[in-house]
This record gives sequence, C-alpha cells and structure tokens, in this order.
Amino acid sequence: MVNLNSFKDFFVNKSFNSWIFISLFITFFLSFPIISLIFNVFLNYNSDWNIVLNIEIWDYLFNSLCIVFFQSIFVVVFGVSSAWLITTYDFPFRKVVDLFLLLPLSIPPYIAAIAYGELFDYSSYFQIFVRENIPFLNDINFFNIRSLPGVIFIFTITLYPYVYIISRAAFSEISYTYNEIGKTLGLKQLKIFFKVFLPLAIFPITGGVILSILESLNDFGTVQYYGVDTFTTGIYKTWIGLGDINLAAQISIFFLFFIFIILFLQKRFLSNEKINLKTSSRKETSLLPSGNLKKIFLITFCLFPAILGFFIPFIFLLFNSIQALEIFVSKDTLINTFNTVLLATLVSFTIIFLSLIINYSARIKPTKINLFFNKISSLGYAIPGSIIAIGILVPFTFMDNFFINIFKNNFNLDINTFFTGSIFVLCFAYIVRFFTISQTNIESSFYRTSKNIDDAAKCLGKKSYFILFNIHIPLMSLSIFLSLILVFIEILKELSATLILRPFNFDTLAIQVYEYASEEKIIESTIPSLIIVVLCVIGIIFISRINDHLLKSGKR
Repeated sequence: MVNLNSFKDFFVNKSFNSWIFISLFITFFLSFPIISLIFNVFLNYNSDWNIVLNIEIWDYLFNSLCIVFFQSIFVVVFGVSSAWLITTYDFPFRKVVDLFLLLPLSIPPYIAAIAYGELFDYSSYFQIFVRENIPFLNDINFFNIRSLPGVIFIFTITLYPYVYIISRAAFSEISYTYNEIGKTLGLKQLKIFFKVFLPLAIFPITGGVILSILESLNDFGTVQYYGVDTFTTGIYKTWIGLGDINLAAQISIFFLFFIFIILFLQKRFLSNEKINLKTSSRKETSLLPSGNLKKIFLITFCLFPAILGFFIPFIFLLFNSIQALEIFVSKDTLINTFNTVLLATLVSFTIIFLSLIINYSARIKPTKINLFFNKISSLGYAIPGSIIAIGILVPFTFMDNFFINIFKNNFNLDINTFFTGSIFVLCFAYIVRFFTISQTNIESSFYRTSKNIDDAAKCLGKKSYFILFNIHIPLMSLSIFLSLILVFIEILKELSATLILRPFNFDTLAIQVYEYASEEKIIESTIPSLIIVVLCVIGIIFISRINDHLLKSGKR
C-alpha cells in the first residue's frame, strides 16, 4: 500500500529523478484507458443502463461464469495430467510430444471455432456422412458445437497449454526427495501425485488457470461465431451496433469489476501462500520406466489434447486452403499479412523498450512508490482488449469532437477525426494489453542479475544508461528475445481490440479471418488463418528452444 510517507520519500527525499519520472509517465500511459472509463461512468451516466442491467447483463454474467467454471476444470485435467506424465515417465518421442502439447497456443480460439464449427455442425460433411451411412444413428441428437458447451470445449483445447507450461515447470522444480519419501511410505505413483506433488504445485497451477480464464474472457471471435453472448460481445454490439459509447463504457466497467473479483479471490486465498519446492538435497530426477502397453497409453494420452487443440484444426486449414490458393496470393491477403507483421514488430519492440525502462528504474531506485508504479503497469493483461479499446475511444472521441467543433465554428472547415480510427490508438491498445508479458519476463531477468555488476560499473564511472544498454541488455538478450516472440504471437492473434479500433480500410489477418467467417466464406478464411498459425508455430518452436537453453544455463 502506498502511503503519505511513500510520496514524501518520492518528492522530498531526493528519490525523484529522470528515470522515475519516465516510469511515472509510462505507468500513467498504461493506466489511461481504465482511468478514462471510470471518469466517463461518473460524468456521462446513461439511463439505458437500467434496461441492459435488467435484461442482458445477467445473460452475460451467467455465460461468463459457466465458461470460467467448466473451462477451469477441463484445462486442469488436460494440462496437469499431461505435465505430470511428461515430467515423471520415460517413453518414446517424449520431447516431441512435449513440443506438440505447446502447439495449441498457435491456434487462436476463433480459428479453432471455425474449424470445429465446419467439421461438426449439423450440415457438416461428418454429420451428413453419418446420417446417410449409419441409419441407426439418425435418431441420435449429436452435440451442438455452436453452443455454450461448444465454446467451453474450444477454450479448453486451445488454452490448456497455459496450465501445462506452468505445471510442467512446477513439477520439474519439486525436489526428487519428496518422491523418494512417498515411496518409502508405501505410496503408489498415483497416490504420490495426489498427496504430495499436486498440493505442492497447486498455487502455480492456479496461476495458469487464471491466465487461461483471462484469455477466454478476452475472446470475441469464438463467442460471436457460436452465438453465445458474453461481456465482450455485449460491448461490441453496444458500440458498433448502437453507436452508444457511454453505455459500452458502463458495460466495460461492470465487466472490469467481474474480472477484478476473480483476481482478488486468487490473490486473497492463493498468492500469499508460499511453498518451497526445492531442497538442498535435490538431485537429478530419474524418469520412471514403462512397459510397451504403458508406453502406448502414455503417448496416446499426452497426444490427445494436442490432437484436439492443434492437429485437427491445422489439418482442416491445410486441406481447405488447397481449394483457395488464389486467396493466398491475393492483394488483400498480402497487404493484411504485411500490416499484421509490421504492427506486431513495431509494438513488440516498443513494449520491450518500455518494460526495460520501467524495470531498470525500479532497480536503480527501489522505493515503495517506484515499486507501486511497477505493479500498476502490470495490470494490462488482466484487462480484455474490448475494455481497453473502449477506454481509449472515450477520451479520444471527445478530443476529436472538440477539435472538429473548433474548426467548424471558427474557421468553417470540416476536418476528419485525428485520433479515432488511427494506427496510433490501435498500437496504444496493443501496448496496454500485452505490456505485462514483457514486464514479467524482464523483471525476473533483472532480479536474477546481481547488483554487484551495477556497483562495479558505477565505480568505473559509467552512467546508468550505459549500464543498461551495454551490460544488462546483452546479459538478458535471450529473455528479451523470448519476451519479444511472446508479445509478437499475442498481437498476431488479437481480434477484439483490433475489431473496434482499426483504421478505416486497414485490416489485419485476424480481421480478414473474422470477416470471411462472418460471411460464411469458410474456405476463403482458411488462408489467412493458416498464415497466422504458421507464424505462431515458428514462434513457439523458438520459445521452446530458448526455454531449453535458459533451463540448461540455470537462468530459469
């Protein structure tokens, strides 16, 4: 908690310097959308809110709660079980299967939704084939994929890697001594998992579940395509459909309150618990051998979520893209690919630069107020893109209207909007949304770097900026590159904020996929979808290689 003494320390006791001033500016920059939303609700309350509250908001809340609850259960089942088997047992192609389990991260949920919608819809080739060739199944009502359970299924198979990655890291860090103690007590391997390893890893696993929940709450394409109303679709319909930005802002605040409750509960009950996973007597974990039948079971079980989350959608895209090769070389696809890669590259480097500055500022002056700025700047990833988009639109729309009226009334000139519908606001939204990804990695890299290095450089008369750019950045190069790829991948997949903020006649690959799918041009949508997936797969392979290198070098 920041108190008056912190501010006194900040402004009076010479803690204030140029680095902290930049840190303060970056924090305000990243908090601007939320601040504008709060002020807008107080200043421009819309009476139509009562109608939305009485009718639609409870549908949004019910659907969102169902998604959060059931998705949490299934991502834990897929992610934790796979991580345990990969960490504990030795079987053929184990490292390959480990990589395959990460690949669903390359499939945006809305692309998986399109693939499964076409494969298992009532009018799909699969159901038509079953009805025509297996008569006794005609009377069976197949699972309706375009429904709330279908949305939960899509989120489960595409977002379980968040839990898998964290669970695998947690199980790998648990001392092998615990496993040996369990065996001496006569426990079987399954009981050791439930009674020893799972309780020890429960808190990082919960962190992975929260990440998957935040991703699903941010999603727009999947719920829109399957006709399930959530807060994200409500915000979009209110702004784009009704053109009422004040009402959209009020729904955004309600949505934000819902998200903060989830984060509060997680922090209140889980984040303060600390369990030391490692012991000084740790030795290299020996993988347990398995027989032939068990090896087949382990490979099949671990590949199952990867098949559902990556290979089925990818094969669907690959097969259908052959029928639409002309789309691949079309002018629109080439331009949209260039737009997407350019935006992702520019914003990724900007985010890396800003996170380096704010973390280095906290390293130089670790005052309470500076550490507070550091924490505030990390909230962006918890906030869905649709909320950030509305939070940016509210003040910039006001500013545009202000300038338009001035030029109209004083100079009789009609000018176009300057801020809204510009590349600037879109990049702004990306920076706010994905800053946390880079912030977390770079913060941990600074933490692992001894401060003796800074002291030695200062003794040699080196300035702070020299130490940052000539010492820290080269030392953290792999972590910086890892953060850069992670942010790049997330921007490639981003849809909700892009859909609201994109400039006129400026599309990305995600927008192209969404527009084709909305018009039921599924074959055409496979080409831009495939480009997104291939770019993401390349990034994930790099991430896997970098993580392996960091683990071997002891930097993870």
